[in-house]
Amino acid sequence: MPWGRKRVSAQKKKQIMRHSIKLRMAVATAMVVTLIIVLRALSSQYYAYFSLKEMLQNHQDAQVRLVAEQLDEKIESRASVLRHMAQQFAPMLAGRQSELRRIAAQMPDPPDTFNAVFMASPNGEMIFSTAVPEGVRINLGDRDYFRAIVRGAPLAVSDLLEGKLTKAPGMVLAVPLRGPGGELRAVVGGVINLSLDNFLHELARSPVGVTGSYCLVSAGPHPRYAMHRNPARLLTPARALGETCGAEQPESFWEPIRPRQPIIARYLLESNGWELIAVLPADEAYAPLFETRRRVSVIAGISLLIASALMWLVMWRLLAPLQRLHRAVRRVAANPDAAAELPVGREDEIGELAATFAEVMHQLSEREAALKTAKDHAAESEKRIEAIANHVPDFVSFIDMNERFVFVNQAYARHFGLPAQQIIGLSLRELWGTQAYLASRPHLEQAFAGKPVKFTRESPDGSECMQFTCQPAWNDAHDAIHGLHLFARNVTSERQKLRSLEAQTVSDHLTGLLNRKGFDRRFADALAHADAGGQAAALLLVDLDDFKAVNDGYGHSVGDRLLVAFAQRLTGSVRKDDAVARIGGDEFAVILENVGDARAVERIANTIVQAALAPVVIDGHEHAATVSVGSAIHRPGQGMSVSELFMRADMALYEAKRHGKARYAAPLADAPA
Repeated sequence: MPWGRKRVSAQKKKQIMRHSIKLRMAVATAMVVTLIIVLRALSSQYYAYFSLKEMLQNHQDAQVRLVAEQLDEKIESRASVLRHMAQQFAPMLAGRQSELRRIAAQMPDPPDTFNAVFMASPNGEMIFSTAVPEGVRINLGDRDYFRAIVRGAPLAVSDLLEGKLTKAPGMVLAVPLRGPGGELRAVVGGVINLSLDNFLHELARSPVGVTGSYCLVSAGPHPRYAMHRNPARLLTPARALGETCGAEQPESFWEPIRPRQPIIARYLLESNGWELIAVLPADEAYAPLFETRRRVSVIAGISLLIASALMWLVMWRLLAPLQRLHRAVRRVAANPDAAAELPVGREDEIGELAATFAEVMHQLSEREAALKTAKDHAAESEKRIEAIANHVPDFVSFIDMNERFVFVNQAYARHFGLPAQQIIGLSLRELWGTQAYLASRPHLEQAFAGKPVKFTRESPDGSECMQFTCQPAWNDAHDAIHGLHLFARNVTSERQKLRSLEAQTVSDHLTGLLNRKGFDRRFADALAHADAGGQAAALLLVDLDDFKAVNDGYGHSVGDRLLVAFAQRLTGSVRKDDAVARIGGDEFAVILENVGDARAVERIANTIVQAALAPVVIDGHEHAATVSVGSAIHRPGQGMSVSELFMRADMALYEAKRHGKARYAAPLADAPA
């Protein structure tokens, strides 16, 4: 990029930064003002919410109490009508049912007051009803209101009833008709259909506010809606306490900010215990609060814009000297000789800042020259170190704290078949693979913790073995790690040689089986695994019968070939995981792990005896070499040492030979039941 374009870009960036200082200060001030306004608005909102809620609640409580008293008066007025009718019926009780019904229908009050009028005898039998055809017999003895009159109540109001034909809500008022001596002669009652215009019509069509409404809930153990703005809710169950006419809203922590709970007032009717509920929705109740908030928000927004503009002008005026200093500093950045134009003579903070900047520029010039010299030396040293690392046959690399490669030498790159620059930037997991990375991760964590670590990692198939050394890279103060020096060396051939030498030390040179050293090591491991895993282990000692005669008669060469042939048969007679060893000239041993019981040991021992019975053909001659087998079983927790177990197996082998050879014997304690 040309130097002129770069300088113009830098000047634009600095100019934007210069203006952004004023902008940020203006915005910061505006934000502080906004915060104060918001906090004051929230506190005012909180106070206004509770004040308005209390006022609305008091008003609605008074309103619902007034409406409830009017309903009580209506019920009481209807009760007075019933008492008047009872007085009129008193001298006519001896008349016929049809006559009494006709007289009741002609009375001026009932049609406007009740939907039906009836009379019942003290035993509950219906005398007449204006709503029931003549001849229909009905007994009211089980009705709650009838029983209340029989017990002496001057007025009884029924629970909420449902019309059998109309399915409409209703209620019954009943008064006693008593004789001169106070005896009960009849019960006079009136039926009110609450869905018609004769009782709750005005209340149902009188909303609470504009969008609110009333509802009426009956008393008793099973309260129901007697009145509701939604006809579908009539006669449906309601709550005995805390009924909201279905207008309840979930409580919110932000209720004072965004009210959702309606204003609800309740009052119990004295005449029948029913509850009148008035509900005013929150949107209508708190509409003044919402409108006030909207206006305040508009005013606050306008005030904020004005305050921001004023603050920007103030900042522009206050920062004018600093802007002039900035222009001078910018010229110095392009031409160091322009430092003479800095206003170092001002006797204020601007002058002190200019003088300090001039001194810093002088020091920077000196340090820049020294830094350039040191950088040149460092670059030369780095090249020398990199050249040395690239000529080292071992793998040299450096990884940062994110486990990504920063440097690899040529040997490392050749090992992975990638250019060094392509490896740089990759993570250990990406280059090594997940399985190798996870296997090395515990060692890497120790190194990142500040501890030098050496570890060896071998591939699953054993084809490659790498030896790693991790050295933490500390900073100059030696108080923080900024990466790891990772050195690796391929030790596959060395490891294979060691394993080959180790295998030779524990193998029999003639048969390829374990020798006595390998047997002792494997036998100790088997007993330790048995005790740890809770499984039994067994030892079989196998001895060739009369092998000395073969050696003496045919020579050691034939004897060796006979030993090799038997070793192969012995290996084929045991399980795959069992260990077979040659522990003497013609003595063999078998280590059995995970033995279920003595019968399993016996089966394997007899298989060995049978396998040896077949003659071996060597140079055209058949040679028979039978074997005797003795065993001993080690059980977990038995506390038997290696020598004791070996001695028991040897004694069993002696017993097998003493009883005729070519057989198997076991100690009495290990014999199958």
